[in-house]
This record gives sequence, structure tokens and C-alpha cells, in this order.
Amino acid sequence: MPGLRERLRAIFTVEPVLFFFMTSTFIFVPAFQQLVIAKVCNEMYPNKTVCADSIQIKGDVEIQRQSSYIILAYTGMLSLVSIPPAMILGSWSDQGGRKLGMVLPSLLALVSSCVFIAMAVVESASAYWGVAAALVSGLSGSHVSVFLSCFSYVADVADASSRTRRMALAESMVFVGGTAGFLLSGFLLTRFGFVATFGVCCAFHVLSVLYVLLWLPSPDRTTQTLLADSQEEAGSVPLGLSVLTYAGRSFKTMFRERRDGEKHKLLLLMICTFLNNLIAMGDQAVLLLYLTYTPREFTTEMYGVFNSARMLLFGFALMGLFPLLLRCFGELTLAKMSAFLRTVSCVLMAFSTNTWMVFLAAVVGTPSGIPQAVTRSLSSAIVDPNEQGAMFSFMASMEALCLLVAAMLFNGLYPLTLTSFPGMVFIMMAGFAFIILIFIQWISEMPATQPRLVDQD
Repeated sequence: MPGLRERLRAIFTVEPVLFFFMTSTFIFVPAFQQLVIAKVCNEMYPNKTVCADSIQIKGDVEIQRQSSYIILAYTGMLSLVSIPPAMILGSWSDQGGRKLGMVLPSLLALVSSCVFIAMAVVESASAYWGVAAALVSGLSGSHVSVFLSCFSYVADVADASSRTRRMALAESMVFVGGTAGFLLSGFLLTRFGFVATFGVCCAFHVLSVLYVLLWLPSPDRTTQTLLADSQEEAGSVPLGLSVLTYAGRSFKTMFRERRDGEKHKLLLLMICTFLNNLIAMGDQAVLLLYLTYTPREFTTEMYGVFNSARMLLFGFALMGLFPLLLRCFGELTLAKMSAFLRTVSCVLMAFSTNTWMVFLAAVVGTPSGIPQAVTRSLSSAIVDPNEQGAMFSFMASMEALCLLVAAMLFNGLYPLTLTSFPGMVFIMMAGFAFIILIFIQWISEMPATQPRLVDQD
């Protein structure tokens, strides 16, 4: 029995943490957006009969515009508040351990979900209370803290030969969680309402905390020893120092000179990561509004089915298709192919006018998660073992910044083009995906990164 337990621990590390957290997140996002739309409608039209007419809500430009601005305020608050905690937790975790960054976001997300439950129960509560909930959730770094902690953990325990596959498996949990989350969200909202939906979010966060505290092992002593031995060389900082000190360590990790010009490669990988996340955040920020608007007119349940199917395709590509293709193609070649298909997918979405066109865009974009897994793996291979947390901290801070930039860019642009060409936001996403393709080609022409070897006396 103890042997089976250890084998299971070797197979499943941070994957359940990502699954539980992202399932809750993807249940929450459409529920939050639907609650905002309902609150805005109730404020604009006190007559409940009007707001009960889903067709009128979907076609009301003013409801769409006002809802988009509130979602922008929520996302901006979450983004700005998340950056300092992400900076602290990443650098701190190189010495203090990875688990705090996995547990704290779930604990504060529980508080945030309770705020939304109260908003759903109290009909007179303003939609802007959601911005206060974003402040609470952001104090932990939210999902970016979970990402940096989990991917740093994978970098700690995976060797060079398996790092990309392990990163892809961990990355796939985002999409598997998305599949479960969107399916549950549509079902729960339709059958049980907002209170039950946000309550299920709370349950998944509880499961995540229990898994980390009761099951997830710390990295083995060998890894910890290697980190300790290399602290002096990398200029690590003592625990408990200021935010600026931890932020400075992250910037030092990113911008210090490295052998074979790998500093420039690392910076290009960070730009690709930023653009990848900008597309993902922008997509989630406007997709519900876009698909429920005429002529597509998706119902809540149809929106959940679509997102679940799309996330399932993304997860399948990372868990099944990507490892098989790695036997025949290089990881950078696959990343370029995926970036190109993502560009095409965004263009198709921009011009979609009915259900089958929307689903076709999702099928074409099936490999969209591959570039992010490749960039995480290559970035992890460039930095030293004791710099993993600092590097992922910088990456996570960029992801948090993406929340704000995407909200300002896409939620700001969408209302302006709503009556002329609503799909303009997806044309912009296609442009960013094509820039990623160009940068990955640039990276592929640089010298290959050699595995980091730790000297042992």
C-alpha cells in the first residue's frame, strides 16, 4: 500500500491542484459575467418582465456596453492587485517552498465567492460589489500564483528529458478543468441558479487546499540541496525581505547575462508568453458577450457546451496529440504550427455568424495550448535550478498584467465596434498569434539550450 501511494505521488503531482482551481475558475467566470448582465439589466429596467426576456437582453446594445465596462473594472482590479503577491511568492518559494502559492489563492477565492453569493441573494446589491471581490481575490495573486507555484514545482521534480511533456501535462489541466468547469457552469446556472453555482466554486477550492496539505509531497531533498548549494552563486535573498527586494530578484533573473546569448532567448520567450496570455484573457473577457449577441445568440447552456468542447480539444491536444507528435517533430516546430492554426482560428471566429462556424473555429484552434507549454519548458531550461520561482514569478506577473491589458484592450474595443464589426477583437487576437509565430521562428534559429548541469564535489 505505501508503495502504491508513492507511485501515485510520482504520477500525479500538481495536476490535481491545477484541475481543481481551474475548474472552479471556469465555473466562476461565466457565472460572474451572467450575474453582471442580470444586475445591469435590473438597474436599467426595474420591470422584471424585461430582464426575463433573454432575447431582448442579448440584443440590447446598452446592456452589452455597460456589462463590458463592469467586467473591465473587475478584471483591472484583479490584475493590478495580483502583481505584487505574484512577485513575492515566486522568489520566496525558491527557499520557502511552493505550497503557499497553491493554498493561499484558493482560501481568498473562497471569500470572494461568498461575496458573489451575497450579491446573488440581495437583489439590490450593485454589480460593482464584484470589484471589491476582485480586490480580495487579488491579494493572493489569484490564478497566476497557482500557475507559478505549480510550474516551478514541475521544474523542480522533472528532469531535462521529460520537462516539456510534464509541462504540457500540467498545462493540459487548465483545459481539462475548463471542460469540466464550463459544462458544470452552464448546467448549474440553468438548473440551480447563481447561489448553487458559486457554492460549487467554493467546494473545488476546498478540495484543492486539502489535496495540497494532505497529499502533495515537497520536492525531494536532492532538489532542495541543489537549490541551497547554488543560492550564494545566484545572489538569493533571505526570507522576509521587502516586495521590492523580491521584485528585484525576479528582474535580475530575467535580465542578467547568460551564456550563448540565452538572455535574449529568454526575453523573447517572455514576450511570447505575454502575447499567449493576452489572447487567452481577451478571449474569455469578450467571448460570452460576443456569442450571446445577435446573430449567434447562444444560450447560457450552449455557451457552456461550446467552451467545454473547445477546452476538451485543447486538453486532448496537450495530453495525447502533443506527446505523439514530439516523436516526429521538434517542440519548436509544433509550437509554430500551433501558432499558425491559432491565427486561422481567431479569423474564423471573427467572421462566424452561426453555430457551426463557431465550432469550426474551435476545431481549427485545437493545438492552441502547445506554444504556452513549449515556452514554459524552454524558459525553465534556461534558468538555474534556484531561479525557477523567480523566473515563473516574473512570468506570472506578466500574466497578471495581461488581465488588465486584455480588459482595457478588448473590453474597451468591443463596445466601440459592436454596431459595426463585433469580430474586430478576434482579428486583433489573430494579429497577436501571428506575432508569436514570428518570434518562435526567431527563437528556433538561435543555438539550442543545453541542459543545466549542477556541479557536485
